[in-house]
Amino acid sequence: MNDLTNNIRPRSSANPNTIQAISSANKPIETPQQNWEVQLTKKGKTPHVVFDNWYTPEEEKNIWKELDWYSSQESIERAENTMVATYDDGTPKSKASRFHIEEFYTLKGRQRSHIFNYMYKQRTQEFHNIIRQIKPFCNSFFSTTADSTLIHYYENNEYYDAHADDYAWSMCIWFVREPRLFDGGDFDFPDSKQKVELKHNRAVFFPSMFEHRVSPVKMHTEPKEVGYGRYTITHFYVAMPRGNIQG
Repeated sequence: MNDLTNNIRPRSSANPNTIQAISSANKPIETPQQNWEVQLTKKGKTPHVVFDNWYTPEEEKNIWKELDWYSSQESIERAENTMVATYDDGTPKSKASRFHIEEFYTLKGRQRSHIFNYMYKQRTQEFHNIIRQIKPFCNSFFSTTADSTLIHYYENNEYYDAHADDYAWSMCIWFVREPRLFDGGDFDFPDSKQKVELKHNRAVFFPSMFEHRVSPVKMHTEPKEVGYGRYTITHFYVAMPRGNIQG
């Protein structure tokens, strides 16, 4: 279970179907050409899509700057101290740092976030055509009305055990500095025993009802600064009554 905060964005990236890329200056920009490498899994218990090269090289540089800025904050929230998936005895299933990035911005200020701006990708026709191949689950994505974004950061002995999300669809985007200073941090769907290898700038998109997990990260040595572990940018998509959506 992931916490459904009050900071739901007023429009889901699934809608509208038209491309609407907005710069930090609130001016339309030309949509960059994507260089995705796509792996589509329709069979088995867990349908999902893997996108390599999710961000363009220029976008990737900007995402690193933003992630480093969040990690530089003096007070960083811990997953185990917030509303998070738990075992039957109430013990948290996750140990990691996390950032609810909506809390850093006003509605207008979100235009300054590269992570928010680059969600234009989920509105492209190319993306929609790929997701339409996962029937009937795709229908629940196209009917979503709001989205929320959460960042996890894992270092030594940190993890997220098997859990499902309280949304319709989840997208996890992984960022890792190379050469990698850790082992582990693997992602899999335990019910279907399907594993998705951890790879930098890789995104996995799947219906939120399916359990998924991140194995413990094992650092080779203690890093001198934050940022050499495993980042996950997660976008959640949900259908919300219009009166419950801010904006």
